[in-house]
Order: sequence, then structure tokens, then C-alpha cells
Amino acid sequence: MRANARGMNDIGNTYIEVDLSAQHLYYYQDGSIILESDIVSGDMQYAERQTPPGIFQLYYKKSPSVLKGKMLENGKYEYERPVTYWMPFNGGIGFHDASWQPYFGGNRFREGGGSHGCINLPADKAAELYNRIDESVPIVCFY
Repeated sequence: MRANARGMNDIGNTYIEVDLSAQHLYYYQDGSIILESDIVSGDMQYAERQTPPGIFQLYYKKSPSVLKGKMLENGKYEYERPVTYWMPFNGGIGFHDASWQPYFGGNRFREGGGSHGCINLPADKAAELYNRIDESVPIVCFY
């Protein structure tokens, strides 16, 4: 990946920080927070659903979209979930709205209410992020 800046901070001053332990997202633009939100990340009870840490970039944006799980032997998917805002950044992991989540933040990701690895956002925050994010913005996920 090419650095966005040179020096001690090669990410630059515009990036998205996803604090998986605190279950909170911060979007910094030119060093100032322009968006923040509680989130629900991957379910910690299942290794294959945990949101991996790392530095990523957005692949694309799509609105609306249908998220699909693994294809089963009968040709159907493990799940099919329509979302209004889909922003993938790490394989099948991305930001999206999650109307099925009763609340965001807290310990849902530790107590069986977590996602399949994605970063679930309230609808209004997903819409705001969708309208602001572009492919050049680094996404930093960490515990």
C-alpha cells in the first residue's frame, strides 16, 4: 500500500479509526472528527466471525445491496440480508446499516449479538458515512 503522507504518520490526517474493543468508529478529516458512532463488530464467540485488525481501504460503495452468507449444498445462502448502504473494505467485511440490531456499542459483539465480521452501524450513521467516504481513506481496525 502506498503511504498517504510521509514522516511519522504515513496514514495522513484523514482516516477512519474502528476501535473494536470500545465498539466505536471515528472518521477524521484533516485531523478533526467529522463523524463518530457506536458500532457492532464481529461476534467474538466464533473465531471465523471476529473482525480482523489491520489497515484497509474501501473497495467500492453500493446502495442498496444484499449481503449473502456461504452458499449451502441446497443452493441457498446461509443468510441473505438486504441493506441500504454497503461499503466493503476487507474481503467480505465492510461497513453497513443493520436495522436488526437492537442497539449499537456495548458488549453485543462479546455476548452473541455480533456480526459475521462486518461493522454494523445505525442507519443514519451508515448513510452519513456512505456520503462522505471514498476509496482513498485508510480504514484502521484495532483491538
